[in-house]
Amino acid sequence: MRSLWSGVSGLRMHQIGMDVEGNNIANVSTNGFKYSRVNYSTMFSQTMAIATRPTGELGGQNAMQIGLGVNANSTYRIHSQGSITRTDSNYDIAINGNGFFLVSNDGGNNKYLTRDGAFNVDAAGNFVNASGYVVQGWVRNPTTGRVDTTVPAGNISWDPAMQLPANPSSQIYLNASLNSGLKIDEATSRVIYSLDSVYNYNTKTGQTINENDSGTTQFYTTSNNEQAVTEKGVDFASLFDGDSYKSLNVRDGQGIWMSFADAEFSTNKQGVAAFDPNLQQTQTAAFWGSTTNGVTPNTVNLDITINGVAIQNNTITSLDQAIQYINTFTAATDTREGTGVRAVKNADGSGIDFINTNANGTTDSMKNINLVVNAANTAGEYHTLTWNAATNNFTSAALTRTQVNGVTPSLWMADNVNVTATVANNAVTFTAGATLATPAGANLTLNSAQVITAHKYTYSSSAQTLPPMINPDGGMQYVRGVQQAGGNFQWPATAEGVASQNYYEAVMNGSLKNNAARVFHSTEDLRELLQRDARYGVDYDGSGIHDTGDLNEKVKVVVNENGNYVISNPNETTTTPALTENNGALSNPLTADPKNMNFQATEYQDAAGTISKNTAFSNVFQGWEGNLNTGTANKSTKDLALSAFGASLQVFDSLGTSHLIGVEWVKQSTTLDGGNEWQMIIKVPEPATINTTGDGPTNIVVGSVRFGNDGSLISYSPRTINFSGNNGSAPNQQISLNLGSSGDFDGLVSNDQTSALQKQQTDGYKPGSLRQGAENIRVDQQGNIIGTFDNGVQLVLARVAMGNVTNDAGLEDTGGNLYRISANSGDLTIGTSGTGGRGTMQTSALESSNADLSTSLTNLIIIQRAYQANSKTITTSDQLLNTLIQLKQ
Repeated sequence: MRSLWSGVSGLRMHQIGMDVEGNNIANVSTNGFKYSRVNYSTMFSQTMAIATRPTGELGGQNAMQIGLGVNANSTYRIHSQGSITRTDSNYDIAINGNGFFLVSNDGGNNKYLTRDGAFNVDAAGNFVNASGYVVQGWVRNPTTGRVDTTVPAGNISWDPAMQLPANPSSQIYLNASLNSGLKIDEATSRVIYSLDSVYNYNTKTGQTINENDSGTTQFYTTSNNEQAVTEKGVDFASLFDGDSYKSLNVRDGQGIWMSFADAEFSTNKQGVAAFDPNLQQTQTAAFWGSTTNGVTPNTVNLDITINGVAIQNNTITSLDQAIQYINTFTAATDTREGTGVRAVKNADGSGIDFINTNANGTTDSMKNINLVVNAANTAGEYHTLTWNAATNNFTSAALTRTQVNGVTPSLWMADNVNVTATVANNAVTFTAGATLATPAGANLTLNSAQVITAHKYTYSSSAQTLPPMINPDGGMQYVRGVQQAGGNFQWPATAEGVASQNYYEAVMNGSLKNNAARVFHSTEDLRELLQRDARYGVDYDGSGIHDTGDLNEKVKVVVNENGNYVISNPNETTTTPALTENNGALSNPLTADPKNMNFQATEYQDAAGTISKNTAFSNVFQGWEGNLNTGTANKSTKDLALSAFGASLQVFDSLGTSHLIGVEWVKQSTTLDGGNEWQMIIKVPEPATINTTGDGPTNIVVGSVRFGNDGSLISYSPRTINFSGNNGSAPNQQISLNLGSSGDFDGLVSNDQTSALQKQQTDGYKPGSLRQGAENIRVDQQGNIIGTFDNGVQLVLARVAMGNVTNDAGLEDTGGNLYRISANSGDLTIGTSGTGGRGTMQTSALESSNADLSTSLTNLIIIQRAYQANSKTITTSDQLLNTLIQLKQ
């Protein structure tokens, strides 16, 4: 009876199903367990009759087959992902995705696979599972310090008492932002570098060095025996107000007016008396017209030009009226420029004192005094006033003026040029002195006077080179010019000769007494230009000509250590050297008394209005305004600041000694493309050294950093420093500076945000010992086992390997949560997590069993019913057999 055997096979196979589900339920809490199922299949069927095809009118018949029961082909393990649960152990690892951990009990010869990542460290430092099998992977090479995953995986273990030798730094990594905006704060600033009173020379060191050379940096020793930067001129466009820390934002063409004294000029230099109507006699006098009926005619013609403004009035009847009329042109109006000049009656009443305090206006027309007395002017000139006793009145007639060198001189300013006037026969004859040797000289002086006491200083984004000039304070020595036939001087064709000639021209001829704009770029340019003008470019006595009354050579302009421009005016007499040589005879030295000064600083603006005023710039010099008499206290500007930022970078020498390398970045200039350049000063405390060039202190290196107009790093120097601790450690330690990639933002950046250090790192460290305890060992997501040493260093001790096979279900279960390769699993492939189809690791976590308890309990019910049903098949078959036996009875 076939049904009897079918029932028996059903009982046997469902007993297997019960065993499998029982195992699934038993391992519902086993880490990394993968549940199994039974694959049932029918047994071979007995064919009672074969199938026939249709023939003629007879249809086809199906085969007659009877099955012989059920069979279990195999059990199938389901390798689905189990849920991952966090744990408190740093050693626990879960796999998310495909793959297995590898463990071995024989040094790696036989490798077992497991999903159970509940690992620990034994007393010998082996990384093991719960059964003591050693986890497989790669360990750190103590020589190279690297974990090489290209070699075969082996036992993971480390010395619990591991000692880490010192590692000298070879790299410094840095991320920082440097503020290139229009506002900084005190913490990220420094005052501008100090500057002495000599251009291209350091009075402290006696060295001839250009302060504007960006490739040269000068140092001095502070009171704390530290080396500090000095004598460094920087781009004026990089400066900030030291009070508000706002940028001066100086742009091309912008600037200031600096007045060193009031511009003053007095007319009637011949000393001719004014007309006196009460003196009833014929007079030759300076006549300004009259309001009395006793003078015929009683008006004169005022025809002058002051600072380019024409002033004409042919109805002047008095000096007071002339002064009042002139003063209506002092201020500018909507239709014309002003003169900036105020007129007052001079002491004897014969003429006018012109005064320009240079406190108003921003354009050329409002500064200094440029007075021209035109040929048609009769006001204040020589007149013959003839007294007629019979009619009791005066008859006025202007005297005829003879020309000198083609120019008609004016009584207002004749003796300015050493012209002598002789009056006779209703005419005045002028005789020229030696200073009128040429018509050009006469044109400049006879009918005009130029009194310059204010100069304009305008900024250029391009570097400037000032003409060399001897400075009595130090630097190049003066060499004399040799007077030649005809009065000219021959100067040596050397740098000293050129500088000496420029000095001679300034002292003797007032070559700086002109109204040309002073163009500067750096803080040193402006300092030097201000000082030269204060010494040689100001008409202090208001004569309109250059003489020793205008020399003020003891004035000094410096930048002090607080970032202030400081001007001093000592009460000391100027004594120049013997300036010239004639046939071996030396000229006499010049002497000049010190001059009182009176400062006014205003904005500069061109007449067309194309260059805007910069009030922030002019406000810097407000501290100079007012009197600076000889021998009184110095005057200082506001302090000026630079955007700066510093950081201390830690490095280690070969002994493991820690050293701090100080780095300071200081913004120096703005580039033509809108980017900016910063100076980088690298300093180490003595006795350590980093400078092997022989130039400058051995513990300081000065470099530079350049940024693009988007704030990205373009270039920097130096890229490597040569460090020697000089404490017994290895010398000439090469340390690379990794400040970022060119054109990128992965290191230093320069933009409008507060300067700050985001990251600093070095690959060096001091000696250390591995800290004991699970809390000092952790595993990251790449499977790296990281140990913490007592020197703070964290190093990768090993890396956990992962394996995978083609057919996970084909692995053979060996118990203990372990599998091994079988004929149907495919070959084992070993690699790192996240590669080659392998999953990733999750640390401090374990993978739970993927057995579903609800599914397993449901399957138990199904198996139970199937088992019962199969047993019924057997009992029913037994009853049928019993009936068959009873037929015999």
